[in-house]
Amino acid sequence: MIHSNRKKNDGMSFAELVTELKRMRVQMRYFREIQKESELLDAEYHHIVRLQKKGELTLFEVPDVS
Repeated sequence: MIHSNRKKNDGMSFAELVTELKRMRVQMRYFREIQKESELLDAEYHHIVRLQKKGELTLFEVPDVS
């Protein structure tokens, strides 16, 4: 397609663009879920480290099951 500025447009068709946007939307949803999980794990990690520094968290022995 040639636009009014006489340059050729070799971009995507409308259907290709819509398909690509749908694919990106799915990727963004998965990214948000992963990001939330990552933030939760970070918060839990820092909470555990804070408890360890205060001495409020003690390690325990794992019983031998044999």
